[in-house]
Parts: sequence; structure tokens; C-alpha cells
Amino acid sequence: MLQQNDPAIGRPATQDPYPRYEQLRSEDPVHWNDGAQVWVLTRYQDVLDGMRDPRLSSTGITALTQKAGGIEGVKDLEQTFLGMMLFSDPPDHTRLRSLANKAFTPGVLERMRSQIQDAADCLLDDIQERGSMEVVSELAYPLPAMVITEVLGVAGGDPATFKKMSNDIATFAGYIREVEENVGPVIQSMTKLKEYLREAAAQRRKEPKDDLLSALVAAEDQGDSFSEGELYSMCAMLIFAGHETTTNLIGNGILTLLQNPSELKLLRQDPTLLESAVEEVIRYTGPVQAISRFVLEDLQIGDKQIAKGERISMNIGSANRDPAQFNDPDRFDIQRNKVRHLGFGFGIHFCLGAALARMEAQAAIGAVVRRMPELRLEEPGLEWRNHPVLRGLKTLPVTF
Repeated sequence: MLQQNDPAIGRPATQDPYPRYEQLRSEDPVHWNDGAQVWVLTRYQDVLDGMRDPRLSSTGITALTQKAGGIEGVKDLEQTFLGMMLFSDPPDHTRLRSLANKAFTPGVLERMRSQIQDAADCLLDDIQERGSMEVVSELAYPLPAMVITEVLGVAGGDPATFKKMSNDIATFAGYIREVEENVGPVIQSMTKLKEYLREAAAQRRKEPKDDLLSALVAAEDQGDSFSEGELYSMCAMLIFAGHETTTNLIGNGILTLLQNPSELKLLRQDPTLLESAVEEVIRYTGPVQAISRFVLEDLQIGDKQIAKGERISMNIGSANRDPAQFNDPDRFDIQRNKVRHLGFGFGIHFCLGAALARMEAQAAIGAVVRRMPELRLEEPGLEWRNHPVLRGLKTLPVTF
């Protein structure tokens, strides 16, 4: 039987959360987690419907900042988060997305494909002769860090600052019950980032370059443009999303191929399967396991009545393994057709950087498969990050 305070429900990034997800889907698919004070949706259709339901709000960040009380800097932090599309609703979201689309175009991203592949190969050049590597720290983290700082045109900044800021955002937004402990570091990180971006943005206004920061500064739609605060929010969101999720996607993907040697062999034999392999990784063991929304009015999901003001966690990890949507969902199959996974969200909040994340994962995973024969795990025991939303490995040592 399900336990109302089962920590595996509130903290899905355990060694193997999927049996618990399966139990939830079959026994209590609209589940009240009393410990976390949240409704957990685990069926594909419920999660899909929730992603496009205007009665579910993304602006609940104020509920987090209110818990931090009167700490200095909390109000500024709240405004920074509200300026991110992730935490906004229409009409604010519509306006921000429209402006971002002016800068974040498919053409801009496509021009980066060869640069991303070159960056992945360059990282592996330094490793190739050793016959071993730690995937997370030597490939999965540095590649997205290099790419997003290059895209924004802030490559000259301190990588450690960007990494810390990214980690601080992930910790603050993910650990809802530890807000008071985590608010201080994220305020400090955001302050440092704003100082850096203020100078960089001023330079771009005087001397625009061929980078995303220049495009964001210049973005205009029907006489509208980003305010200074919104520009900082957009860059902070891109750095966070560009680091955390893509790092986990690359690490999870390489591990999953190693755990499924027949699929790894198939990919080596037919490199044209790379795109579908990455999509299957996102479905099978995606880096984002859940997203939260706040209920704007009383509603019913399944047989449960959900009250205005309550919080809903849409479990993407479970939805992407729902047998009602996917045949044999617990099998990793890189030839799976029409993988309509929810790993990048759906509707107005579909991930702005989805194309970029796909390119990076394809470049990294493809290069490893192509260049590293006899790839194998160096040790069987692996430790997953204990994060309630993001699923990723702490380390992934391999030999080849």
C-alpha cells in the first residue's frame, strides 16, 4: 500500500524511482502527498492536460519567497524569478516568449551545430589517449557550460560563478521545504550575475556581436523590448537550464546505453539512429522528473477534488513510462517510433532551449559512441543526485 509520507514520492531522483511511479499510476494516480503538501499526477494524459490547463499557474514562486520572510534581497529575487518565462503566466509569459523568439531563432541555433560538435570533440581529444574518463565532470558538465556561455557571449566570465549560480537556482526552486536555508546563496549568486550582465549588456548596446546576448538586447516586438530586469532574468534562466538539464541528459544517456548493450551496438552500427536515441533517453530517464503548478480555482482531476491554492506536481518521469501511451514503456528502444514524450514540457511552456539541448546531447553521445570502442562502466555502483526534481548522476566513471 502507498504511504502518505513516502519520501520516494516527494524525492524522485533515487536509484530507481520507476517502480514507485508504476505503483502510483495503478493504485492512486492523483495522489495527495501529505508530507510535501502537494497533489502528484502520474498518468500521461493527466500530466499533458495539466501542462495546457490555464487554471494551473506557474507563478507560484511567490509562495517560496514568502517563506523566506524579511531576508534582505528576497523581493529582488522574487522579481528576477517572475521575469523568467518558467515562472510566469499569460499575458506576461506571452510577451516574454514573443521577445525571446526574436532572438532564439532556429537559424541561430542551427548555425551552432558544428560549433557544438567541435566543442564535444575537443573535450574528448584531451581524454582519448587515457582510456578512461569521468563523464559528468569531463564532458557532460563542461560541454553545456561552454555552449551556453558562448551562446550568450559571456565566455570570458568566470565559469565557477555560472556553475554556482546554476546550482543555487536548482536548489532553491527544487527544495521547497528548505527555502529558508537556500535563499541566501541564490540571492548572492543572482547579485553577482547581475553585476556581470549589466556590464556585458552595456557593451552589446554600444558594440553588438553575433551572440544571443546582443540579440536579446536588440529584441523588439511591436515597439516592446526587454526591461533591464527581464534581460537578467532571461539570461539567468538560460544559464540554469543550459547547465543543469543538459548535463543530466548527457550523463543519463551514456549510462542508459551502457546498461543496454544491444542498443549501444545498434547505434554504433547505424549512427542515423542518434536523434531517436536521444529522444528515447529523454522519455526513458529524462533529466526533469516533475514540474509544479499552483491551482487558480477549484477543479477535479480523475476522482479527486483539488482546491484553489493547492499545489500540483506533474510527474513527467512517470508520464513518460505510462503504458497507456507507450508500448512496453520500461524497455529502452532507440528505434521507438513517434516518441511523444513530455520531457520538454508542452504548450506555452515548451522548453525554449529544446533544440539546443538536443544538439548538445547528440554531439556528446554521438562522439562518445563513435570514438570510444569497448566503452564500459568502471564500477557498477553509481550514486544519483538527491534532488526532488532533477534526475542526474553525481559521477559516471567509464573506461574504453
